[in-house]
Amino acid sequence: MKKVAILAYNNCLVSAVAGVLEILAIANSYAAGSGSEMEFSGFIIVSPDGKNVDGFVGFPVEVEGSILDVEPDILVLPPVFGKIDPLLNDEVLIKRIAFLEQRGTLIASACAGSFLMARAGLLDGKPATTHWRLAADFSARFDKVDLQEGRMLIDGGSYICAGGAMAWQDLALHLVARFMGRDKAAACAKILVMDSTRDVQTPYFMFEAKSGVQGFGDHQIADVQKWMQENYSKPMRIAMLAEKSSLGERTFLRRFKAATGMTPNNYLQQLRIEAARHLLEVSAKSVEEITVAVGYDNGSSFRRLFKRLTGVSPREYRSRFSRQV
Repeated sequence: MKKVAILAYNNCLVSAVAGVLEILAIANSYAAGSGSEMEFSGFIIVSPDGKNVDGFVGFPVEVEGSILDVEPDILVLPPVFGKIDPLLNDEVLIKRIAFLEQRGTLIASACAGSFLMARAGLLDGKPATTHWRLAADFSARFDKVDLQEGRMLIDGGSYICAGGAMAWQDLALHLVARFMGRDKAAACAKILVMDSTRDVQTPYFMFEAKSGVQGFGDHQIADVQKWMQENYSKPMRIAMLAEKSSLGERTFLRRFKAATGMTPNNYLQQLRIEAARHLLEVSAKSVEEITVAVGYDNGSSFRRLFKRLTGVSPREYRSRFSRQV
């Protein structure tokens, strides 16, 4: 059986620490009840130095030892909410993670846990994922990693990365599927009333179109951004936006990309799709009405764009995220 250790650290998500172990234990229980062999054993919670830690909301997490004293078959790195630099700067911890991977331990992370794997050099030249909101920071720190932030989970053989904060559930079910079979994972998901079919994070993305200067002191571009945010449903041309900025078109395009990281057209698309998401969540408007309301006149083109940017159709998005009673 596979010995499983969870690495707890300050500001970790306590639900992930306990939840992963609980799902694996439930899978064991189901397997035993169906006459199959259990696959996971030796559950243990450790910390970098063997001392107890405080979870994200202040709940204490009791540990049974240090990561330096165990050599599990599977090591799970849970999400951390807060500054991750103290962990990334812990050379002893990072070297230990690298050592365990080299000796054959499967390293499995959820959310920001992938930062630790990347810092240990386990992901260089390999595909990985992390929480969609952390993608820019991850890429800036670890440019050798093939970051695929749209993916919910990536199994690289010697490592597994799960994306969002609650993707520890997807991670736990994947461990069940990998070591006990997909049928056991599906049965476990049904017992726990969990969605075991999430492949992408894109439906959960939020486009944060902040007003004001975007870190470059470019007030002219910031003014155009603000106007676009307030008038996204109107027709827009590059020449018109450049005129509003009092810049030539080529200079405007260069400075807009520098300030926002995207072209004006892509920025406008994100504004419109984010507005469409909101209307799908809170209104009873038809998809056709929403298409027009956010600035498009072709329903088919809107649906294709929406699915390309979110990973689901407008109707699928509404069925999943509608807040109407």
